[in-house]
Amino acid sequence: MLDLYNVYRILSSVNMLLFVISFLIFMNKRGYYLKLGKDFRSIVSYIVTAITIIFIGLPFGMVRFQILAAIIIMLNLICRFIYDLDARNTIIISFIYSFLYILLESSIYWMISMSLRYNAYTTCLMDLIISSTIIFIGVCFYNRLNDFYNKNKYKIYISLAVITNALIIVFLNTFSSKIEDFYEILVENNIEYDKMLSTINLSGFIESVFPYILVIINMILIFIFVNYVKLEKENAKMQIVNEKLKMQYKYYLDMEENQKKMRQVYHDMNNHIKNIKSMKSNSSEIDEYIYSIEKEVKENSRVYNTGNTLLDIILFEKNKECLKNEIEFNTLIDFRECDFMEMIDISSIFSNLIDNAIEACAKIDEDQKRYITLRTTSIKGYFVIRCENSKSKNIHSSRDNKGRFITSKKDKFYHGIGIESIKSSINKYGGDIRIKEEEEKFVVSIYLHIYES
Repeated sequence: MLDLYNVYRILSSVNMLLFVISFLIFMNKRGYYLKLGKDFRSIVSYIVTAITIIFIGLPFGMVRFQILAAIIIMLNLICRFIYDLDARNTIIISFIYSFLYILLESSIYWMISMSLRYNAYTTCLMDLIISSTIIFIGVCFYNRLNDFYNKNKYKIYISLAVITNALIIVFLNTFSSKIEDFYEILVENNIEYDKMLSTINLSGFIESVFPYILVIINMILIFIFVNYVKLEKENAKMQIVNEKLKMQYKYYLDMEENQKKMRQVYHDMNNHIKNIKSMKSNSSEIDEYIYSIEKEVKENSRVYNTGNTLLDIILFEKNKECLKNEIEFNTLIDFRECDFMEMIDISSIFSNLIDNAIEACAKIDEDQKRYITLRTTSIKGYFVIRCENSKSKNIHSSRDNKGRFITSKKDKFYHGIGIESIKSSINKYGGDIRIKEEEEKFVVSIYLHIYES
């Protein structure tokens, strides 16, 4: 018959096995899939996992540092060589999952032990059943729990803060009163207890130090909460940017067909004008009519061939805006080297760049020339986009402590979203943006790292 030690070892191995199985289910729920290879690194991972399950196991109630290190090493090997994760995600997932599992299992174990109703074998067995059931339910319903967390994150944070404070206060009061009762029982009954002094010292230490720990925990929770609110604001801002880009992208896709029709109309209109010219008399009315047709055709005749259809449409539309605002729009763009870029980023960079330039030109006085010059070139593995536009001499922008231009607009939240949108897109390609201001012009230079397709 198995003695208590061997039973405990078996239960520890079962606990570790359930730990590994629930981890594999958890990874599957997060979208990671097993890559069972036969290479040396994978085989080492299998061996270490088997040794950890059979010979080390996962103890109940308290885990020594050596065992915790072995568990984390095992999960690191699984994440790194079986799931092929990068080092950062490997470390984060291994530590968080290990500590959460052990924290839950240990908490349940000590709550059962405090009842003093069960022997060691029964306590371990109940702990194993309850903790594994909770873990498996949590892992299997991970997606629903994650959705619930995302919808109620602030309520969860506040609830955790309140519960943590309440538990510490109750623990302090209970511990302090119980240790006093314990001391009185020993003294009144003249009972010798060699650890009484150290127990009383421990009680005094907890009673004196825990309030400071409580304050520190509250400060940390407040710090986390404040930073999370800031992060949510940034996410809301980026969501607005993304929605704007999606709308622009859909608009330009709709315009592609219209541009094809316009090219055909332009071709036919040129033929009509030639025929009218060959047939016309000297009538001034006919001359004026022909001139108006030529002017209309000229306004819609600008056809671009940058090597990217979406960019051609963007330039075509922005050129019409420039004509309405009497802005000279000059371009020299060859975009064939940037076929790796996503269309939404092309729309983000060029639409916002030209919109900002048009806005600056629109504020110029009539006696000053309005122009936008957009050019591209390739330099040492980088694709350079240079946009130069005129601006009013009377407008001088200032910058904040982060080097960003400060706006004079009332709605400061929406102003600057164009530049932030450009930065968000160029960061995907290891790029950089530089803005130079002179007395009569702005010069924006964008550097994109060219990726070989």
